[in-house]
Amino acid sequence: MANHNEDQGESLTGAVRPQSSMVSESALVAATGRGREEWFALLDEAGAKEWDHAQIARWLGGKHEVDAWWAQGLTVSYEQSRGLREPGQRPDGSFGASSSKTLQVDIDQLWPYLLDEDHRREWLDLELQQRSKRSSSTKSVRFDGGEGTRVAFYVDAQAPTKSGVPRCKISIEHTRLQREAVVETKEFWKVALNNLAELLTRDSSE
Repeated sequence: MANHNEDQGESLTGAVRPQSSMVSESALVAATGRGREEWFALLDEAGAKEWDHAQIARWLGGKHEVDAWWAQGLTVSYEQSRGLREPGQRPDGSFGASSSKTLQVDIDQLWPYLLDEDHRREWLDLELQQRSKRSSSTKSVRFDGGEGTRVAFYVDAQAPTKSGVPRCKISIEHTRLQREAVVETKEFWKVALNNLAELLTRDSSE
């Protein structure tokens, strides 16, 4: 997975969605009181084009009391809109790739497939070294992904199906990537999550 095929034609912007496409305008207004363009105009007026990521987020949270999660997302969206950051690019200049999937299993059934090495190898062709422990209240776990990269799994319970089948959502973030590895990494995780879904379906039916 780490070796990038140079003949891949898909562009980075085609592989990673801009932040603005991930959160609706109505949700942003409901959470922060303003839409993107209004926030962007205020940031421009304040001189935010010359600020780093942390300074923008602090300004949103400190001066305008924007919740930390929304401040981070709004900061990324602003940086992308002003050409200060490419989609998927992190504050340190590296890139990240993410993927997610809703699975029809109880959240407690999923965790062993993420934490146990033997179970993980059944669906994931990547050696991970666990960096954080999971307590009963933790919804995430972090790993070394090799070659200096980091991988994080986030798990959230979802409403069951109409027929009562339990569901949960797994989201994966693979960070500290080189720009040219983003497309390949996103495809890797898409395939891996499909493998996980098939494995869970098979094991649940046995």
